[in-house]
Amino acid sequence: MTSVSEVPTLRVVPLEHIRRHEEIDPMRVERLMGRIAADGVQVNPMVCSEAPGGELVLLDGATRTAALKGLGLEHAVVQIVEPTHFELETWHHVVRDCPVERLLQRIRTEERISLTAVSGPPLVHLVDDSRFSVVSDKISANAALAALVKTYIGSWTVSRVTDPSTDSVAWRFPDWSMIVEFPTLTAQDVLTAAVEEDLLPAGITRFIVDGRALRLNVDLSMLEASVTQEEKQASLERILEDRAHDGRIRRYEETVFILDD
Repeated sequence: MTSVSEVPTLRVVPLEHIRRHEEIDPMRVERLMGRIAADGVQVNPMVCSEAPGGELVLLDGATRTAALKGLGLEHAVVQIVEPTHFELETWHHVVRDCPVERLLQRIRTEERISLTAVSGPPLVHLVDDSRFSVVSDKISANAALAALVKTYIGSWTVSRVTDPSTDSVAWRFPDWSMIVEFPTLTAQDVLTAAVEEDLLPAGITRFIVDGRALRLNVDLSMLEASVTQEEKQASLERILEDRAHDGRIRRYEETVFILDD
């Protein structure tokens, strides 16, 4: 039976203290607000790491954080992970079923960025086999990435891949129109983006966390209660103790495939 001492570090924190490193999609936030309000629970903790200055940097759960704030909550549960306990991969985007001319027109009308001869990522690869790098001398590198993503996100279907090669993408998505290959990011890039509020675009960071806590399912009533943060933390610890005593906390060591996420 798993004991509470083996459970990942879960903490009740003020939502205003969480610093996100990426932009959010307002439509996804609105949808999630409705789902959370209907369910009445915070299903999964957001995942945070502490920056050197003590800031809580959000690694995973930007949409959840914004949705909980939108519902008027002051506190939520996060999982605190050390930098040595997670790996960072970069998602690349596949824009699907869209005329190449429209994609190029959208990008070229964004005055803050420019398309140049291939010199490295961020790299745009079109289905007609033309390739360009995206550069900017007007805004930060992160802002340039965000400006690029805003030219297509919300207008066409966008899928995420870890392998941006055309062979891999064409096999998975025969209707692909454009591949956007992003630069390789580091944990320090993410921490800096959050602390300096120079946000990355949504959907390009992928964190692999050792021992991620899932299915917390804590009632919003506990988080909404008119008590102190310390009292809410004590309530959370009692919930975990009860579940551990009942044998409801399990750690899975094997790799898991989710077949209908």
